[in-house]
Amino acid sequence: MGGGSYSLDQHLATLLGVTEITQGDILELRHIIEGGSIVDWPRLYFTSNDQVAEFLRICEYDLDNRLHVERLSDIHRGAVEYMRAALGIDVPAALARPERIQDVFLAASVRGPDRSSACMILKVMHVIHHLEARELLYHLPVSERQLFSRVEKRVSATVADMQELGFPIDNYQASQKTKDSLITKLLSKRKDTAAQVFDRIRFRIITTQRRGILPVMFYLKRHLLPFPYVIPGESANTLAGEESLFQEAFRVELAQARETKTAPNPFSHRDFRVISIVVDVPVRVDDLADASHRWLLSKFGHVVFIPTEFQVFDKATYFLNESGPAAHEHYKSRQVREVIARLYPGPEADRDEDP
Repeated sequence: MGGGSYSLDQHLATLLGVTEITQGDILELRHIIEGGSIVDWPRLYFTSNDQVAEFLRICEYDLDNRLHVERLSDIHRGAVEYMRAALGIDVPAALARPERIQDVFLAASVRGPDRSSACMILKVMHVIHHLEARELLYHLPVSERQLFSRVEKRVSATVADMQELGFPIDNYQASQKTKDSLITKLLSKRKDTAAQVFDRIRFRIITTQRRGILPVMFYLKRHLLPFPYVIPGESANTLAGEESLFQEAFRVELAQARETKTAPNPFSHRDFRVISIVVDVPVRVDDLADASHRWLLSKFGHVVFIPTEFQVFDKATYFLNESGPAAHEHYKSRQVREVIARLYPGPEADRDEDP
C-alpha cells in the first residue's frame, strides 16, 4: 500500500467527520483487526498537535489538565531513565526533555534521525503505563461492578452518538459473563496458566450491511478505543478478508494482509463469522479514591484498564450465526461437554494404577 490519503464520498465523510482517510488510519484499523502489538510498530502517523491531543483524550488524558500533563511527564521520564540505565541507549536531548509531550508523538511520525528514538520512548511509556495502572487497580478499593458500569456507560454513549449521526447500526448489545460462565470458561481452557478471561464484559454492534462495519470501527477508533490498547493475539476476523472489507467500505484496495497468529476458539463452529477484538479500555478512577487512597493517584496515575471484547457483525451474518450450527447455544453445549470430560475423564480414571 502506498502513502497518501483516500477521499470519501459525501455520505461517509458526513458520518465520520472527515473528508478523507489516511494511510495511518488504514494501518491503525488493520492493527485493530489483526490484533498485533504496538511494540512492533516502526513509526506512528500523527500530523498535528491537535491530533495527538485528541488521541490522548480517548486515553483519558486531558492536556488542559495540569495533573494529567504531569502524569504523562512522569511516565515519559521513567521511560527515558529505563532506556539509559537498563538498555544503555543515549536518548537525544530534544526527546529526553521535550517542550511538550506531543513533540515525542510527532517525532515518531515523521522521517528523520529522531524517529526511532521517539518510537522507543513511546513503546516503553506504553508498558510502564500499563504496569502502573495494574498496580493502581490492585490497590484501589473499587468494585468490578463500578468499573464495568463505567465502561458500559462510555461505550453506550459512543454508540448512541453514532446512531444519532446516522451510522447503519441495526442493534447494540451489552453483556457481562455470569459467575457460572466464568467458571465454565476457565475449566475449559487447556493451558494450565490460562486464568485470565478477556471477555468478562462484551459489546456487540450489528450493522445493517457489511460495508458499514469498518466505518463503525473507524469511529470507535477515533472516539473510544485507542488503537495501541488492542490486546495482542486476541483479535479474530472470520467474517471477511480485510481487503474486501476495505474495498466495500472505503473503495480502497490493499496489499495482502499479514497472516495473523490468533488461535481459533476450539468451541466456535467453523461457520461462525465475526470481527472480534479485545481492547484494554481506559477508565478514569480518580473520583473513586477516598482520602486514605489519594496517594495511589500521585504514584500510579488516574487510569486503569478493563479488558473488553467488541464483536461486530452485519445483520445477515448475525442471523446466520444464531440460526444454525454456529449458534451460541451450541457453542455453550460444546464447552460444557469439554468441562465434564476434563473433570471426569471416565471410569478408567477410578482404577488404581499398578505400582
